[in-house]
Amino acid sequence: MRQPLYQNLYLQVREEILSGRLDAGMRLPSIRQMTRDSSVSRTTVETAYEQLCADGFVTCVPQSGYYVNTLPKRAEPVVQPEPGPELAVPEIRYDFSGKTLDAGSFDFTIWRRLSRAAMSEQDSFLRYGDNQGEFALREQIAKYLSAGRGVYSRPQNVVVSAGIQSLLSILCEMFDKPHMRIAFEDPGFRKGHRIFADHGYETVFVAGSSTGINLEELERSKANMIYLSPSHSFPYGATIPHRKRVQLMRWAKQHDAVVFEDDYDGELRYTGKPLATLSGLDEEGRVIYLGTFSKLLPPSIRISYAVLPDRLLTQYQAIADQYNQTSSTMEQLTMARFMEEGRLERQVRRLRRIYARKNARIESAVTEYFGDRATIQPNDTGLHVILSLHGVYDVQKLRRLAEEEGIRIVPMSSYRMGQRTEATTDFYLSSAGIREEDIVPAIRRLSEIW
Repeated sequence: MRQPLYQNLYLQVREEILSGRLDAGMRLPSIRQMTRDSSVSRTTVETAYEQLCADGFVTCVPQSGYYVNTLPKRAEPVVQPEPGPELAVPEIRYDFSGKTLDAGSFDFTIWRRLSRAAMSEQDSFLRYGDNQGEFALREQIAKYLSAGRGVYSRPQNVVVSAGIQSLLSILCEMFDKPHMRIAFEDPGFRKGHRIFADHGYETVFVAGSSTGINLEELERSKANMIYLSPSHSFPYGATIPHRKRVQLMRWAKQHDAVVFEDDYDGELRYTGKPLATLSGLDEEGRVIYLGTFSKLLPPSIRISYAVLPDRLLTQYQAIADQYNQTSSTMEQLTMARFMEEGRLERQVRRLRRIYARKNARIESAVTEYFGDRATIQPNDTGLHVILSLHGVYDVQKLRRLAEEEGIRIVPMSSYRMGQRTEATTDFYLSSAGIREEDIVPAIRRLSEIW
């Protein structure tokens, strides 16, 4: 099986560091430069750099770059008469990373049928797609959000793109960058922060809490933009209550600020109805609503979208002609048919049942096998839960032990962006990519090796 490109790049840079050809304190090439020099995608470089950070080889300094860490001196290698067999990369059997989707969570038969039907629209495939997105899909998104999320808009206000990162790259060009300071929840969406930093925005980090972002700290930050997930903050899962949402919109008005509302999994709520969005409270056109289908469908179907208020739509249209559409026309037209037939609503209901069962299974397994050594933080929204070990341990060592046993698990510290440190041992456990019947054996094995 071929090794992923990001793994090849990771191993190359790691060897440069271990061999001493990259000294401690040296700055790695920027993501943009490495993308150009290595002829690979930006995502490939970002993934390789994040893995180097996770393994302690480099440190990411916000607004500056990636720098080589000081490593313990390696002993001189012992020369063997004959090299032994190459060590195999451990096969991942249980994946809690959230980067895959359990095959049982999606009906590919329906998608194939709708794709064939979309192919009948031959004229649509003989030209570049609409740079704002196919109208048929934008129309369905506007209807869906109005009915299910309280986001009322016209198709003209919807912008479609292949993933949130490419979407943000375009939206970043709408504003006067030297005068913009954007606040991010910390921990939070690191890849979103990277986009704004790479586009020259000044970024600041604001701590979250059990009720979402700290408004007093936000006030002190002097930010005039904010990026947050009020319905389910990533990754700790806090939900901003209504009163605090009203205060947040009042802050936006006082500071003439723009709010990026990332509603990445707002539909996946297991108790009660999904909460109203900030966009639904926006009376002055300050909120850019961001959504994606990557949590509801296989992530390889790269469709994300933004809803721009009229006040900001004009700014978008001024730059729109500079960018081609990045999302496949085929996938957009298939998605439009999927939504028109009511398939998306059924998929959401299906996933609510599946993930509610999976998350409950994780919680009961942790209780059974870890006992009082660990707890699962309660969560009634989203695809993941947080496993907290009682005590402070080396999270990277625990991660490596798990991976050696074929279990992929992500430390919560991987999502921290600022300088804050916490004396906790928390892990992100997504139920998206693991089969329900595999949860108990995976948790049991974790309890044994930890």
